[in-house]
Amino acid sequence: MRIAGYVRQTPGRSDPDSAFAQSERIRRWVLDTGHELIAVCQDHHTSVSPTERPGFRALLDIVRNDGADAVLVASLDALSPDMMMQEIMLVDIRAAGCSVIATGDDDIAALTNATDDHARMVVRDTVAKLHDYSDAYGLSGINEPTVQPASLDNHISEATDTTDVVIELIAPSNKG
Repeated sequence: MRIAGYVRQTPGRSDPDSAFAQSERIRRWVLDTGHELIAVCQDHHTSVSPTERPGFRALLDIVRNDGADAVLVASLDALSPDMMMQEIMLVDIRAAGCSVIATGDDDIAALTNATDDHARMVVRDTVAKLHDYSDAYGLSGINEPTVQPASLDNHISEATDTTDVVIELIAPSNKG
């Protein structure tokens, strides 16, 4: 299995889980399991916002281009200390066709369908419903409108099929 690792030095002056330590745990896990490590993407402690993470962007490029079968993190905290952001990032990685693996036993339960973590279940359900809605209708400002304006010449049109939806927008008259 082709593995892409991700490490992030979390902000803070006294962090025992350095990027080097995370990287070594990833390398050890890959060596012990016999998989192929194709890349280790890293972000530095100065990157606080998800939009300021060139290492995570590189990781997404790898998984979106079918370069890896799985993403390996030493800890889910490398993705984000915020559980909601973790779940959003996990959904994005999984949507690209990659599984997510953690080297630590503490994170294995969070990566599975653990029904005892109600907060994660709510976030997963919310993200799934957002994706379903977006797939069906798009999000405002992201997609082009799918409804074409009606011709003002013909105010009544006959539907050729009973499943057609006819929407005709009438411009308001200027009664002054």
